[in-house]
Amino acid sequence: MSSDGLFLDAAAAIGRSIVADAVWHNGYCSWMGAVTRPSESTAQYHALGPSLYGGTAGVGLFLAQIADATGDRSFRGTAVGALRQAAALARQSPVSRRDGFHAGSVGVAWAAARAALLLEEEELHARAVEVSTQLNVPSGPDRCPDLITGMAGSALGLLALADELGEPRLVEQAVATGETLIGRATVTSHGWSWAMPTRRYPAHPCGISHGAAGIGWALLELFAATGDERFRAAAMGAFAYERSWLDPVTGRWPDLRIRGQRRGPLAPIDSGIVGTWCYGEAGIASTRLRAVAVLGPGPHSGDAEIAVETTRRHLADALPYAIDDLSLCHGLGGAADVLLDAADASNIHSHQVADLVTELGHVMLERYADAGRPWGCGTEGETTPGLFLGLSGIGWLFLRLHDPATPTPLAPIRP
Repeated sequence: MSSDGLFLDAAAAIGRSIVADAVWHNGYCSWMGAVTRPSESTAQYHALGPSLYGGTAGVGLFLAQIADATGDRSFRGTAVGALRQAAALARQSPVSRRDGFHAGSVGVAWAAARAALLLEEEELHARAVEVSTQLNVPSGPDRCPDLITGMAGSALGLLALADELGEPRLVEQAVATGETLIGRATVTSHGWSWAMPTRRYPAHPCGISHGAAGIGWALLELFAATGDERFRAAAMGAFAYERSWLDPVTGRWPDLRIRGQRRGPLAPIDSGIVGTWCYGEAGIASTRLRAVAVLGPGPHSGDAEIAVETTRRHLADALPYAIDDLSLCHGLGGAADVLLDAADASNIHSHQVADLVTELGHVMLERYADAGRPWGCGTEGETTPGLFLGLSGIGWLFLRLHDPATPTPLAPIRP
């Protein structure tokens, strides 16, 4: 899948552009980047925050990954500067913004710990430990349960961080968070689901970023780490809830942020989530593939096959047309990344899937790199260096196309 170094060259070119744009001060570095807020129709430029999702932690981790792949010392130095900045800002963050994996402090600590291992950099390990000792998170009924900004993300991140740092106390914190998640669940004949306290949706959402898939994934990892049957039952309940919304004819799950959705054949409402990581089938596929690995065959196996096939079909259908969004979160990058793992982890169209993702890589080179166009980020036509919406995620996908053994940036738990 290396394509004679073309994919690695593309990743390195993206990395060099990120390095060139860094703003330095006293050994710390950051960037300006496009951010699209929910209340805004266009992207606004801001200095990056510390997060893994869109901040300096995610950029630093990508640069550490490409430094490991290429040996380029400019990538290494900028990775260290970015993660210094992320750790410093994470320690200063208000408690209300520390929860979750991708948006919270635990994701910053994990990124620093992972980069420390890649770069053999003791300073980053020390900074990860320092952030991990200050992981105070919100409490009370308004605490969000989701993966990106809430309890599920904190639990998942604490387990991953415990593995990186060898700290059993972090597992204990993860278990306590998982027990709170169980206590907050709404349990019906359809399964287990969770309300989002700060968002009034018509139904409890599906999907990995803010829905039952991501919460179920965190509970599954708690079962894998502890053997506690309560976590296995809760994870299976989350997956059952989502299964109750599956349209088996189209292989799609609905966007339950939108009113008018009913169980059974999906209403003709297009929300743009089909095949995406955040709310669509790609993210659901990744959680079910992990469930097969942890639990063996079960109803989740059928979910995995359906979700992978829908994601594959979505990518295949998109290739002949203009591709504006290559991001990991809600663009084709996330779909392709999950399909790489599906091809490696199962027999679900494995050769067909791998060839399709390689074809996407060549299309990306032809339409963007060779044409001299700015890479298609997930920020309303603007660019950002961030991991989940921007250049770092696109560069990471090229690293994986070059060498499929490169770990995915979408899952912190190592199989």
